Amino acid sequence: MKEHIQNFLIVSVSYITAYSLTLGFVAPVQKILLSGVAIEVGLLFLPHGVRVFAFYFFGWRAAFYLVPASYLMMVLSVQAGIELNPWAVIVSPAACYIGFEVVTRLLPESTQPRRFPRWQHFGIIALVSSALNGLGITLVFKQELDLLVAAGFVIGDMAGFFVCLLILIYAFRFARLLAKASET
Repeated sequence: MKEHIQNFLIVSVSYITAYSLTLGFVAPVQKILLSGVAIEVGLLFLPHGVRVFAFYFFGWRAAFYLVPASYLMMVLSVQAGIELNPWAVIVSPAACYIGFEVVTRLLPESTQPRRFPRWQHFGIIALVSSALNGLGITLVFKQELDLLVAAGFVIGDMAGFFVCLLILIYAFRFARLLAKASET
């Protein structure tokens, strides 16, 4: 039980932090620089990276870790003037899980237990998840497929994934440096 609470807190805090950065910094900059792009289509959506890593490390349980933080951030987004649909909170984790499952079945060597896969496998998982998310969110918002809007979601999700990936790479390097420094 303690492990689930710890995982819930890690995923929730990561998701809330990523979403807050997106909502508080990226969205206003995007609104200033690209006023013609709908604010719902974030061109740098950091929470997608958190979703991808959560599903990789925690499997289907990640949905339970993500949904409460997602609803909280949806409420805050609505307060900030961004119109969201409550179904989007369910569609995004479901799309991410389905994308994860599809890719791990197609690339089984990337899913060996307790082995960190190459970054390309994470990228493929993120891309498939993002495509499914873009299509699903477009259907939720417009009740029809709009491939241009879905492509905007894919661009934002993938950009957010790569930023999260870079943050994790440097965080792990920093942790290794600290471990080496404490050994000497």
